Amino acid sequence: MRTFWWVIVVGVAARVAMVVFDPAPDGLTRLEPSVIADNLNAGRGFTFPQYGTMYHALKEPLYITLLAWLVRWTGEHQLVLLVFQGCFGIAAALGVAWIARFLLDDPRKATVAGVIAAVNPFLVYYDTHFIHPLSMDSVFFIAATGANLVAVSRVTTLRPTLVAGLVTGAALWQRVTVLATGVGSWSAAVWLARTGSRRRVMQRAAVWLCVAGVVISPWFVRNYRFFGRLVFTTDAAHILWLGNNPWSNGTYSDLEGQRVFYRADPVFQDQMSGASELEQSDLFLGAVRQFIVEHPVQCGSLVLRKLWAFVWFSPNAGLIYTPWQRLLYRVAYVVLLMLGIAGLIRCWRRTDREHHRQVAVLLAAVAGLALVHALTAVNLKHRVPLELVLAVFAAESVGMGLAYVRSQWDRASRKLLVETPR
Repeated sequence: MRTFWWVIVVGVAARVAMVVFDPAPDGLTRLEPSVIADNLNAGRGFTFPQYGTMYHALKEPLYITLLAWLVRWTGEHQLVLLVFQGCFGIAAALGVAWIARFLLDDPRKATVAGVIAAVNPFLVYYDTHFIHPLSMDSVFFIAATGANLVAVSRVTTLRPTLVAGLVTGAALWQRVTVLATGVGSWSAAVWLARTGSRRRVMQRAAVWLCVAGVVISPWFVRNYRFFGRLVFTTDAAHILWLGNNPWSNGTYSDLEGQRVFYRADPVFQDQMSGASELEQSDLFLGAVRQFIVEHPVQCGSLVLRKLWAFVWFSPNAGLIYTPWQRLLYRVAYVVLLMLGIAGLIRCWRRTDREHHRQVAVLLAAVAGLALVHALTAVNLKHRVPLELVLAVFAAESVGMGLAYVRSQWDRASRKLLVETPR
């Protein structure tokens, strides 16, 4: 409970401080989710205009549907939206604390991990400046990863696997990339399983995937009835193209912040403007295939650059931020990265084989996400899950540092007592 309250108090304080000292001058910035939510409330359906046509399955529906309900009942009230998004940001931090408690088996380190996650710059800034599902995405990543971590640690019983499948299926209603994190975790579990239990782990992985598929199936049914084709989101091909075309730097925009599409060949843009939603998707996929065939070296280079950007910085990192914000984030991330790597090494050295397996499963979840973005497109906010996992291992480093300081203090105190004349 002490960990619980520490994380909540620090998370709330960080968001209040951001609102007070760096407020959004014109209120929270409205992005695609707000437009779709407005269309839902106006009776126009789950629609969004893009590249001259109306999309009906642009994004995953959960956050947008909740936002539509919230706006319908309260209006687009800034305080309500701040609380709504802040709750998810703090919930993600609580999830990080839980994973740290499970993995490190130390309540103090769990508190440190949760506090680090509660002040994550991306989550705090997005919660207080944009109407955006970043914190909800993070909650579902942490929830699904934690559920999978428990499931692969307890493959002798079926219940944890069923829970992991249900949580992952619910997460897919919000972010399809969560599937990649689960595939990464279960692949690592199968690979590292003992010879006698590998078959059981594979069976559990199949159960997990089937349960998740059943939970998300209504969304597939809805899209099949609408398009006559199995589609998760019609924007997926567009995102794939953004990171794999002759004008791409691996991110969504160029160095001036303009979306890559508007730098493309005018003929290609004209083709898009007259195409339907599915036709645009097919055109994007066709352009990607052509790019891979005609420019394999450039394509491979982009994949490596996107993988590097996932753990370091992309070419257009921080375009929308002020210089002091960019500097603050870079310093915070470098410190987190150093503490996380040091903590990972120490955790690996001091734990047994079973804990090594759990650490590998956790890292594989992030690796799955990194691979997806390396093959599609990446923006810095997409690596928030990496930063949340780094918070877990950074807590190990901080805990080690605090233990060292405490030991030195006790040693100095004993020495002072011995040397003090009576």
